[in-house]
Amino acid sequence: MSLGYGVPTFADNRSTADNPKPMTGDVFLPLPCGGEMVLRYVYVLAQGSLDDREVSLGYPFSEDEPGYKQSFISGYRRDFINGQFTPDDLPAAWRKTIKPLLPKTDASTPLKPMLYFIGKYEVTARQYAHVMSQARSPASGESSPVCQDPEGMLGRLPKVRLSRFEAERFAAVYSGWLMRNHPDLLPVSGRGQRDDGGVGFVRLPTEVEWEYAARGGQAVTRQELEGRLFPRRREGSEEDGPLGDWAVFNQVAGGNGQAARLMPVGTRQPNPIGLFDVIGNAAEMVQESFQLVHAGRRHGSYGGFIAKGGNYLEGEGTLFTGMRREYPLFAADGSEQRNETTGLRIAIGALSAPRSRYKELFEQWQKEGRLASLTDAIDDAEDPTKRLDSIIAASADPELQAELGRVNEELKRNVSLIARQREEAAGNLIQSSALVAETISNYNIRLTNLRNSQQLATDANDHASARLFAAAIRNGTSALDGAVAIYLDNLATGTRYTDAVIRAQFQRVREDLIRKPILGKSLVARATLFVSHVEHYRQQNRADPQKILKELLASASQP
Repeated sequence: MSLGYGVPTFADNRSTADNPKPMTGDVFLPLPCGGEMVLRYVYVLAQGSLDDREVSLGYPFSEDEPGYKQSFISGYRRDFINGQFTPDDLPAAWRKTIKPLLPKTDASTPLKPMLYFIGKYEVTARQYAHVMSQARSPASGESSPVCQDPEGMLGRLPKVRLSRFEAERFAAVYSGWLMRNHPDLLPVSGRGQRDDGGVGFVRLPTEVEWEYAARGGQAVTRQELEGRLFPRRREGSEEDGPLGDWAVFNQVAGGNGQAARLMPVGTRQPNPIGLFDVIGNAAEMVQESFQLVHAGRRHGSYGGFIAKGGNYLEGEGTLFTGMRREYPLFAADGSEQRNETTGLRIAIGALSAPRSRYKELFEQWQKEGRLASLTDAIDDAEDPTKRLDSIIAASADPELQAELGRVNEELKRNVSLIARQREEAAGNLIQSSALVAETISNYNIRLTNLRNSQQLATDANDHASARLFAAAIRNGTSALDGAVAIYLDNLATGTRYTDAVIRAQFQRVREDLIRKPILGKSLVARATLFVSHVEHYRQQNRADPQKILKELLASASQP
């Protein structure tokens, strides 16, 4: 059975109050007093820990849209995302569950999945109570109190009415309890010693982690990731279902009379990566302080705390994945601010630079901003930026050395920006070339049908129709030749990018195309052939149009 956007489900003995909707890919951490915290994996394809992916946050309001006047709060902006863990960093049980679900990689694939983990559900009142029952024992030496569950269904409701400080305290208490009692069940960044800072810990998700996961993460196409809401597919349909099947919100305005109230976690459908209630029900705090949106970026001042995803009291028109609210840390009377509508979802973090990863990070950092990354014409050993490093190191003039150092860093920064733009352009080239190849196939099918029709008209002595078909065939042949010429131009353009860039971007494009429900498989085959053609063009410095066309049409006929 499939649930939501193609996420498989299964039934096993974990189907408890803590995991009402078990799914393939669930991973677990134990809770005090029994039970478990369920998490979902999110990954980014990257060349390592220092690499990251640019993503959109917020929403690009137009002037006639509701919300336009608050674009400085939830408007469109760019940010970057990466994970902190490789598959080898995971505890054995997590690795066994997740590794078969990740993209297959080997020595020929430059990009590897970098993972982070986020709560499948909002933290419930029961989970909160059980964790916080451990809060006194570490400091006081007292034994933990007897665990008590909230009465009835209250324990399955999201925990709300807690302050930002209490959310942080929950994460700290839970992290401490896990590290003391179950350290072997936590991921370790870099798989180093557990005391080098790489051991995973519980925290709130960052805003970009929350939003990337809420939008569908690795499970959706790049275009879908830019959407106002995550895709809400029903099995057998390509149309989005009603938001009410995925979110708890105030539907009274819609006329069905349903009262707005907080609901137990997991009563609706999951988003594409298996997260429940990211929209509606309880709003969710994130790690950072609030910053305004300014010219497509975050503003330089900091405010209160951020709540994401909207809540059960809001109407459908105000709910979208980029939505955010700002709340003060303190109420007017000086008490900690608590909202009836705001709860939390956990994430698993670690140090970004544990000692076990220093060597890897330094080697990646040294490669950043090198001119050799832009073209195969520059040998890595002869890179001018490396020679400039040597000149700076050999200089005996401190002022000259400092000035050259500033120039060198600015040069590297600009080379890195150009490299990122070229990577994006290379990915677009591969994807557009796959579409051109698909067009060539369609033109050829149309020409074949026209020729068959012309032959039938000729056999029937219908000369007028035969002449019309002949004219259509000439026009179709011209269109086909034009598309082939565009494809050949794209091949030449492809050789301007390094082989490493083409291979890395093909891997990203392939992951994106394969998620397209109708043409995905066909476009992946055509992108694969295009990359092969680019490599041949790179070696021969030429391409045979007839041979290229023959190979394109042959690939179209394969199942």
